[in-house]
Amino acid sequence: MKKLPILLLLALCACAPKAKTYLWNEADATVDRAVYDEQYKLNQAEWDAVFAWLAKPETKTLPAGRYEITDQTYATVQIDSTRLTMNYEDHHKRIDLFYIVSGSELINVTKPENMVEPGPYSESRDAAYSRTATDFTPVVLNPGQYVILFPSDAHQPMLAPDGKPAPIHKIVAKIPFVQPE
Repeated sequence: MKKLPILLLLALCACAPKAKTYLWNEADATVDRAVYDEQYKLNQAEWDAVFAWLAKPETKTLPAGRYEITDQTYATVQIDSTRLTMNYEDHHKRIDLFYIVSGSELINVTKPENMVEPGPYSESRDAAYSRTATDFTPVVLNPGQYVILFPSDAHQPMLAPDGKPAPIHKIVAKIPFVQPE
């Protein structure tokens, strides 16, 4: 088994909130460790490219927009405001890595089967949406923290952690999910 990239290890330095057993908490990361280890082995070049791109100081000063990291992986820089409500989203083909540059964000994480009356899956958006879920785990991210959300992690992003919308600057990397054989 390969070791985690040095950048990932260096990034793991603050406490992440407690979560249910399908999430793994270690310092700045909230991620399903077993799935991450498997996906890293299956797609190491993409993961290394994302972490190298995030490590560049200039990345954190980019204007809002979409940025190609590799021919398979991209990121969006979002400079926006948190909200009081958002839809849950469930992706099938891509992994989301949310990295907070400034501000704070509450993300409710659930299993896709907990989404109530999800709409049809959109191939072009790689998402199915739902307004509610029967059960979820709240995850609060602060500057320098990140969460990795796999297709097994439906999520309700961009929520105001304290119930008051506030400015947020975040980066969302979209990494291909590789089906294990």
